[in-house]
Order: sequence, then structure tokens, then C-alpha cells
Amino acid sequence: EEFGDALLVRSGREMEPTPRALELVAAVRPHLDGLAAALGAAAPFDPAVDRRVFRFGCTDAIALAVLPRLTREIRHQAPGCDLVVRLGDFRTLPGMLSTGEITTALAYLRDDPPANAKRKALRHSGWVVLRDQATDPIAGLDDFCRRPHALVSPSGDLTGFVDDALSEAQRSRRVAIAVTSFGMLLSVLPGTDMIATVPDFVAHELAAFGRLTIDLSPVAIPVVTNTLVWRAAADRDSAERWLRDQVQRAFAV
Repeated sequence: EEFGDALLVRSGREMEPTPRALELVAAVRPHLDGLAAALGAAAPFDPAVDRRVFRFGCTDAIALAVLPRLTREIRHQAPGCDLVVRLGDFRTLPGMLSTGEITTALAYLRDDPPANAKRKALRHSGWVVLRDQATDPIAGLDDFCRRPHALVSPSGDLTGFVDDALSEAQRSRRVAIAVTSFGMLLSVLPGTDMIATVPDFVAHELAAFGRLTIDLSPVAIPVVTNTLVWRAAADRDSAERWLRDQVQRAFAV
């Protein structure tokens, strides 16, 4: 009634904002972010006794590497705090940050983060090859190209960084299966002749589950940089700063 607009309209089982509602969000958000920043900076955080819901976004590769240590530290240091984890990638995580669905993200990002975010590069990772430990080691580039490959592709593509590098050398490979997450390689690689080229930190996490071993990559692939990104409104929030510290420690191990 105040704005002469429905603001929210039903679309199936969901409610969607009207154009007028989106205009209001854009106009009000800077003020809400400023208020949140001021309140967060003024409120000290004691992890031993305080209660807080943290909203963290990451890729599934980061989840494999970080969540075991991160959840242990939260349970040990901040038993009253809860953690919501949203999986995404370079296309979806920036939008989650912009809307406030998450306050912190750790991921490989192709583009600059949202305007209302800050960033810090945490790790530059090389690439290695994962295979079933019962298969033969990779014997050079020819052997690498002959073997069937498994590719992690959230969008369902059959090409990736490896194919770009092979193309420059006028070589190619066959991707026999594409999966949407690195964790699925634990179901795909054991007991088969397939190999997968993955960032080194992911390979070490997956190999720790057993039956998989790691070879050096015979293909020169540019390193991948994983970046910690957080909402500017949470920059001085003592609780959010504590969470970012825990994330960095978990990823540094």
C-alpha cells in the first residue's frame, strides 16, 4: 500500500520481486550494508560463548579441502555457532555475495568480485593427474593423450583447461565421462583405466580416501588461483573476521 506495488508476486511455489521491489533493494542496500558494518565493528565476538550463523560459499573442490578442518575448529572454538555452506562456482558465487545469501566465499573466480566485496588471493595451485593405483603411471604426453579421461565440469562441458593446453600443442584427448563435482571422481576412477587432471590440493584430498594415486601432469596448465572474497559490509565485523581467519588456516594446511 505504501509503494503502490505488490512488491512480491507468486510464481509457482515461489515469490518473485517486482521491478519496483528490485529498485527499492538497490536503493536501500548501501544503507543496510553501512548499518551492518557499523554494528558488526562495534560488537566484539567471543567464539567460546557467542551464537552466530555463518554463511559460507565455496566450490566443491574447496569443500573437500577446507570443510573437514573448518568444521572441527568451529565445533571446538565456537560450539554455539552454526555454519551454512552453499556450493557454487565462478558463475553463481558472486551473485550469492551480492544478494547477501553468503557473506564469505572461497573459490576460483574468473571475473572481478562484486562491487560490494573485498578479496584476497590465498593459493596458486598447480595441476596433477589422478588414477587408480592399480594402473600404470603416466608415461609422458603420448600416454596421457591415449588414456580415457574424466573431467569435472559443473556446466556439463566435455572440454576444459587441459584441452586448451593440448590444443596449443596440437594434441587432443578423449573425455570419456564428465561429472559435476570433484567428489564424484571417488566413484568414477577406482577400478577403471580413466585418469583425471585436477588441482594439486584436490588430488591430495581425494587420494587420502584410498585406491587413487597422483602423477605429475605432462601438460603445462596455468595455475589456478583460489580467492577469499567477502562482503564489504562484513569487513570489520569481528565475528566474520574470525570466520575468515579460520577459513584461511584451514586452506593453508
